[in-house]
Amino acid sequence: MKSGITAIFLVFLLTNFAVCMPGEVIVQEGADAGYCRLVSIRLTEVINAFEDHSLSSHRDSFTNDGYAVANDLLLKTGMRNARPTHRTKLISINRDGWEIRDIKVKVDLRETAQNDVLAATDPTEYLVFELTPDGLIDNLTFSVQKAYVDQLVKDGLKLQDAARRMKILQTVEIFRTAYCRKDLDYLKQIYSDDALIIVGKVLKPREDLPDMLENSGLSESRVQFIKQTKAQYISGLERAFQRNAYVKVVFDSLEVLRHNGDPDLYGVTLKQDWYSSTYSDTGWVFLLWDFKDEENPTIYVRSWQPERFEDGSIIGLYHFKIERGRADK
Repeated sequence: MKSGITAIFLVFLLTNFAVCMPGEVIVQEGADAGYCRLVSIRLTEVINAFEDHSLSSHRDSFTNDGYAVANDLLLKTGMRNARPTHRTKLISINRDGWEIRDIKVKVDLRETAQNDVLAATDPTEYLVFELTPDGLIDNLTFSVQKAYVDQLVKDGLKLQDAARRMKILQTVEIFRTAYCRKDLDYLKQIYSDDALIIVGKVLKPREDLPDMLENSGLSESRVQFIKQTKAQYISGLERAFQRNAYVKVVFDSLEVLRHNGDPDLYGVTLKQDWYSSTYSDTGWVFLLWDFKDEENPTIYVRSWQPERFEDGSIIGLYHFKIERGRADK
């Protein structure tokens, strides 16, 4: 009996050790030694502070915006360090800053610990820290899978548009994290005021399609598309955020395609898994980007459909004609 109690006690200790695992971030390259050392110290302190669900004692490691985002994300996802040592490097993202990737954490949406659907998802995430030239944390997001990042970098080098692809990647990661934070303000900003929002649902075969698809090239009759304005879409999101204790969005694929005839247009295709306390689904998201204004790229179209069409295709870049300043159907 005594040995059984001892075994239980040891399991208890090991379990608690795993939960409270201290971590160290070691930045090995990417900038001068002093900057790497400064960032290593700050990120080590921050990831260990996750356990207390408060970053207040490390407020001076953040910019104002960075602290607001990081603290909100921590409170809503219950992040905890998941690796004893994080060996990483700095990545230059623009002339004004750096990026650290692949900091592994466990997430625990505490309000939903008993939810079977969420329990089946991966409980770990990888964080992306954006840093100022002074080494302050300016933003914090959940990353997309490393394989998609590597492919994006490879394509960017090949096609000589790496900066644009990295901008898309950063926005997609912020976009995903904004759902997890239920950050309606950011989601209001990301779309053009006259953006076209399309939501699809599967129907039995039918002959007619909504008028808004008349010139789009989308002729599949088994999917009904509902057109929304940006205001309607945001209003629907607000209601969804209010009725759900949590929202978790996972992008299970990422493909970026540049338009052959107009190099300023990019199509971004994402397979999206949506989990919330009242509803879960999987579907395909398409975003149409316009880089005509290089400093302020615009998203003109967002579409979602529950499955591929019968021929295996989904809504994409060549279904739309863009006239600068607005999105055509």
